Amino acid sequence: MESCVAKYYRSIRRLGFRHHLYDFQVWCISKLFPPPPKGAFPPVWLASRKPPYNLLARGGKLTPESLLLAYSNGIFPFCEKNPVDWYSCNPRMILFLEKMKLKKGLRPLLKSGNYRITFDTAYEKVVLGCSERQWTWLIPERIKVAVALHEKGHAHSVEAWNREGKLVGGVMGVAVGNVFVMESCFHRESNVGKLAIASLNCHLQHWGYRVSDIGGSQSHFRRFGYEEISRRRYLQILREARAERPPGKWSVDERLDVGNWIPAQPGSQLHSESTRTV
Repeated sequence: MESCVAKYYRSIRRLGFRHHLYDFQVWCISKLFPPPPKGAFPPVWLASRKPPYNLLARGGKLTPESLLLAYSNGIFPFCEKNPVDWYSCNPRMILFLEKMKLKKGLRPLLKSGNYRITFDTAYEKVVLGCSERQWTWLIPERIKVAVALHEKGHAHSVEAWNREGKLVGGVMGVAVGNVFVMESCFHRESNVGKLAIASLNCHLQHWGYRVSDIGGSQSHFRRFGYEEISRRRYLQILREARAERPPGKWSVDERLDVGNWIPAQPGSQLHSESTRTV
């Protein structure tokens, strides 16, 4: 005999409230588990079947620790409202650094000297620059967590400055082992965002990172060599790429020549004179 609960759920589905029922189920189940990062985080709670974004859980606390732990498990939060939604992309879009593509038009810009690249000198300004759009997930609560993670040496920024000393582009993200999770980027002058991304990935390869990750699929990143892989493969890469990297502030390595970097040849970003003296 069909139970009363089963009849209730069946009647709701008939009325077309599947989405609301799903949200209710996720909310209830997330309440049964301690907030991250306590315990094993996260179990796969009613993962959505619809790609590319899979909702895993709702609720819990967003802290620097839970954010770092989430990223290390291939998960990211959306916190435009309470409670926090925890998602995992399938497929995932990443760049194997040796596959980075530097278009011909970008190399002259890298060599022009019209822009100066720095790391971790204006993190909060970069975050605010990334939030300057019609819709943003960088609400004040999320920014507060990002800044705290930066102060702990896990979150980093790339800044692009023009000749007048104005911040005209940048990238923000989090280092997880040998993977860099690029959270957002912005530009106020043409192609400056591309310059910042190229400089970042050049340094990542030099420092021994394996992958640059941007989360969900974004077609315009294919021009840089980013590609889609399955979530299963991405999680395997995360496990294999775990490395004990001491947190701390990043700085630009003046020995690197991004304009002449050949990604398929690791080490090619070192100036020729530096190569001879090493």
